[in-house]
Amino acid sequence: MPTPVRDAQSGFSGGINTVSDPIALQPNQIRRAVNARINQYGAIEKRLGSVKTSTNPLPSAGTNGFGWVKDNGDAFSFVMGANGVLYYAQFSDGNVLPAASWTAAAWTGGTGSFSTTVTPTFCSFRDGSTGADAVFIADGGKLVHWHSGTNLLVREGGASSHSASYIKVHNQRIWGCGDPDSPDSIFYSKLNDGSSFGHAGGGEIVVRTFSDEKVVALASVGSSLLIFHRRGISRLTGFGQDDITVQPEGVSSQTGTLAPLSIVETDGAAFFVSDRGAFVATEGSVSQLGTPATPDPLLPIVESLSASSLANIRGVLSRRTQEIWWFVPGYGVYVYHLVLRAWSGPWTGEYLTTGGMWTCPVEDEAELFVVRSNTSDNSVRLCEFPGVYTDGATMDTGAGGTAVSMAVQLRRMYFNDDSQAKALRFGYLTARLTGSATLNVQWKTNEGTAQALITAPAAGSWTTSASWNAYGATWTGPVDSDSYRIDMGLKGYWTDVTLSSSENNIPVISRWQMDGFILGRR
Repeated sequence: MPTPVRDAQSGFSGGINTVSDPIALQPNQIRRAVNARINQYGAIEKRLGSVKTSTNPLPSAGTNGFGWVKDNGDAFSFVMGANGVLYYAQFSDGNVLPAASWTAAAWTGGTGSFSTTVTPTFCSFRDGSTGADAVFIADGGKLVHWHSGTNLLVREGGASSHSASYIKVHNQRIWGCGDPDSPDSIFYSKLNDGSSFGHAGGGEIVVRTFSDEKVVALASVGSSLLIFHRRGISRLTGFGQDDITVQPEGVSSQTGTLAPLSIVETDGAAFFVSDRGAFVATEGSVSQLGTPATPDPLLPIVESLSASSLANIRGVLSRRTQEIWWFVPGYGVYVYHLVLRAWSGPWTGEYLTTGGMWTCPVEDEAELFVVRSNTSDNSVRLCEFPGVYTDGATMDTGAGGTAVSMAVQLRRMYFNDDSQAKALRFGYLTARLTGSATLNVQWKTNEGTAQALITAPAAGSWTTSASWNAYGATWTGPVDSDSYRIDMGLKGYWTDVTLSSSENNIPVISRWQMDGFILGRR
């Protein structure tokens, strides 16, 4: 009688492994997670959709943006248009963003414009000339500031002030780099006065830690200002008016970045993408995110990118989901979970189009959504919006848009022996499928393919309140997972299983098991 055997995908906490040979994947790793994410419990689920923040699109595509909460609690979102115009919207009680056109910010003293070739960066700081809380913008020229008292843009002047394309707040100063006349310098303001950037109490530091290597970006990590070169990272330390270490120190001489907008700061570290894959930098070290057991999925991608595509990689922190999202042109978004230290993705659909990504406050500082300017229709969208399962839905109703299509390919299963053929018997899926949701299960061996459609029961396990003991207690917890059995009926040395969904719902997949029988060696 044939010997029964079992193999299982016991969980998904190891994330995707798109690099290793199929036989080398760990028991908790998967091959693909297209439009899917790993949740905090190690299960896999479809990503949510997005909503358009306005009934009217921007006049041009957005290149970057910024979310700002003033000291008094007023909240704003900004997006820079490719036409050199800055647009803004203010939050109002009970609404995420006003369902109306974005407002073009006006200039003091007449007309003005921003660069249409340099992607801007933003920071929140104090305008020393008025004492007002302000947003500062670097677009390759003199800094510009805006504050809601006048709603007017002001381009900093003065022959001694400096240009910048990248700015960062660190230890009560604005720091910047990217002056075309001083590419290996960084500039700073005096304490609590952004208008003094590079002059009038601010200053300049020439960074030649690694010869005359160009400075491309900055990050505030702990007590250090990390200075990113194309091929290296330096740092400055200091806290107050007189104790800045003006002699930069080297952190890494080999690893820098050509993608300044990929840098994401969080919890005493800066995550970024280089031409050698994804890295994390602390005050004293730089290390790769990838390991032999958990390879970096971005490494083979960035090796094939052009310099311009590499420079356009964007990173953003999703505070609500404890993830870093890295947008890679032409590939979509790859997601790194900060708690599980695992990858998922790519996210495709609307994420294949180039556009700025930034975080934006919603009603209060505790709620931060990722916002994206979609260049396909010039709309600005809130991503991963609760209860929305399509891309580009109407914000007020959640209706419309394009359904998100998920495809999760499990690790290749050999039943612990790749030298013997097996006859497949049953597959067992543990998943949460709400309402009338369905999930398509496809499997492939070296000898054939098959598929089955799983439909959620009208009332699965514990989906409604019900009396369950002598005291009349009711179960009011969340909808639980159900177990499903599939008759598989193929044979082969290995089996690939793919789970897919294109409906307007969020399936959550917890486990897959499979039974078979040994047929012997051939």
